[in-house]
This record gives sequence, C-alpha cells and structure tokens, in this order.
Amino acid sequence: MACNSVTLQSIDARCDRSVGGLKRVLIAQRDDVVQPVADQSTGEIADLELKTGKKFEEWKFRPNTASYTSTLSSDQATGNQAITTEVSLQFSKAEATKRLAIQSAINAAAVVILEDMYGQYIYLGYDQEVYVTAATMVSGTATTDLNGFTLTFTDVAQELPHFIAESFDVDTLLTAGA
Repeated sequence: MACNSVTLQSIDARCDRSVGGLKRVLIAQRDDVVQPVADQSTGEIADLELKTGKKFEEWKFRPNTASYTSTLSSDQATGNQAITTEVSLQFSKAEATKRLAIQSAINAAAVVILEDMYGQYIYLGYDQEVYVTAATMVSGTATTDLNGFTLTFTDVAQELPHFIAESFDVDTLLTAGA
C-alpha cells in the first residue's frame, strides 16, 4: 500500500526535439533572496524577490561548456528520497577576475538560476543552499587544451528543480533592489 496518494499525469513527447546545454547562470547569496513559493498546480515559481540593495550576478561562458543533471536517490526501506542536481561549468582562459568570482562562489551559500537553450529558467536552492563542490584551474598542455576553470555546483532537494514562470522577467534580478 502506498503511503501517499498521488494523481499521475500523461506525457506525450514522442515528437519533441531537444537542444542541450545552458546559456547562462545567475548566482546570489541565499540570504539575499526572499524564499520563493512554488505554485502547487504548476510547480513553477511565479515571483522572485531580493532583499534591499541585493542582486544576482550573471555568469556567461562559451557554448557547449555548461550543463546540469538532476538525479533521484531513493531508499525504499527508510522511505527517504532526495534529488541531487549538479551544474557543470567551464570557463576559458584562466585570469584573475574569473578566479575572484569563482573563489567568492566557493565560499558562498548560494541560490542559482540556470537559463537553458530554450530560454527556460530553473531555480536551484529552493530547499537549502547550493554549494560549489568541485573546482579546477588548469593550464592545459596542448594548444587546443582548456586553459581556464571548471566547477560544479551541487543542490540537494526534496523535488526536481522548479521552473520559473515565463511571465517573470528574470533580468530584473540583475539590478540592485530598492
């Protein structure tokens, strides 16, 4: 017997095409963001609010160098489950300004917004802080090797990441709130 009563829904995606990757990442200290609420019927976050004077920082990177993966871990014996989302980013050219931005993220308890190749936004940090869990700074060996940084953000949550409603203008988060 199931412990929860759920209503299952259909998916008809037989003809869908998909394009992988991320366009950009927005990052802020979790303490600078008012806890959002996901709509129970859509699962989307309709509004995001920052505390006075706070804003998100925008990280951009070369095409085909960023992705995310959300993975369910479940233990039927204990009834516990968690979704771990890892965001992998690569930044070309090791330089001081990028190093400082990455080092500040390493030290942060953050929330992260991902923009995918469809212009959809995904919110990480809903249940708890997002942390950098891996980072490298490399010179490369051959001329075509990466000279730059790679890092992984990790989010652990009770549900798959929430999308942000299309009606919300995410770019407003890039200017300091009044």
